[in-house]
Amino acid sequence: MVMPKPPKKFLVDSFVYREYLGEGDYNKPIYGNAITISNCRIDRSPQYTAGTNGKQLLYNAVIFCYNGLTSPLKSFKEQSLVIYDGKEHIITKAIPVTEAYTNEIYSYELEVV
Repeated sequence: MVMPKPPKKFLVDSFVYREYLGEGDYNKPIYGNAITISNCRIDRSPQYTAGTNGKQLLYNAVIFCYNGLTSPLKSFKEQSLVIYDGKEHIITKAIPVTEAYTNEIYSYELEVV
């Protein structure tokens, strides 16, 4: 049984992805070449948590990328750079979601700050 995916016309967003490769001089991050990822969905709703130190930002947005719809679908890496709406963001969590009864990738959920 295959889990249903959203219609492709629902995936109206795209972003530029630059994979995190490591640190260079002065602990400055090094990123790979820019790749444009299309047919995804960006939920631009920030999420906060409240604690003893006050309100803290968990993420600015969540990007949803679907196997078979998002092009190209990569194995996204935390600390990588994504650019959308003219702003740079860093992936803090790259969550692979698998199909219900197999280990095949269904989608990725990328939390960015």
